[in-house]
Amino acid sequence: MKKYAAALLCVFLVCGCSNITPNNEKVEGSQEKLENMTALYTGFAEADETIDNKSKIGVWAYYEDGTKEFITEGWTIKEPVTLEAGKTSEVTVEYRGLESTIMVECSEVDEASFKAESQSPDQSDLEVTHSKWYGKKLTYTGKIIARVDDKDFRGYMISIFDDKSYVCVLDFNKEFDFKEGQTVTFWAYGLGRVESKGLFGKERSCIAFKAKYMEEA
Repeated sequence: MKKYAAALLCVFLVCGCSNITPNNEKVEGSQEKLENMTALYTGFAEADETIDNKSKIGVWAYYEDGTKEFITEGWTIKEPVTLEAGKTSEVTVEYRGLESTIMVECSEVDEASFKAESQSPDQSDLEVTHSKWYGKKLTYTGKIIARVDDKDFRGYMISIFDDKSYVCVLDFNKEFDFKEGQTVTFWAYGLGRVESKGLFGKERSCIAFKAKYMEEA
């Protein structure tokens, strides 16, 4: 079971995290003549977060025939912007010859505030409506089932509801060093559901988090 869980977590992290989106959907743009567009940033507004062509941005495209469409690819950032704590930054998005400026407020909070603002949705809410928790501050306590150390991040598979319900907690800065079998409390940003081709060709999925704070419970 332990080897299976570790292998499964590895598959999730390697295959799933390269394209984490709330719904993992890609919408193709219409060929109708574009009349106007507005952009929306749906990523994290943390200090030192860089908004570029890999960031989570959506574009509402408005066409001359009166229709509109939500586009999740095909846009570009005019100039990458790195967010600064306590400041609001302008980000210009270009799509099919038009531009839209997004105002992104970086409201960095201290550890106590982050923990106080964190929520703990119940199992059904978290798993069924996982996309609404993307980017939200969340906290849970659970037992570490498996750990993966990658060159770019450290990942934990943690059981937070029962022995058959696992979530993936990703430590991109490798700040935390916990072992399999330890019980921890984590405070993190929700990343929604990560889906990938799992073991034996079966479809696997896991609710994922971006760790902000972790400590032994």
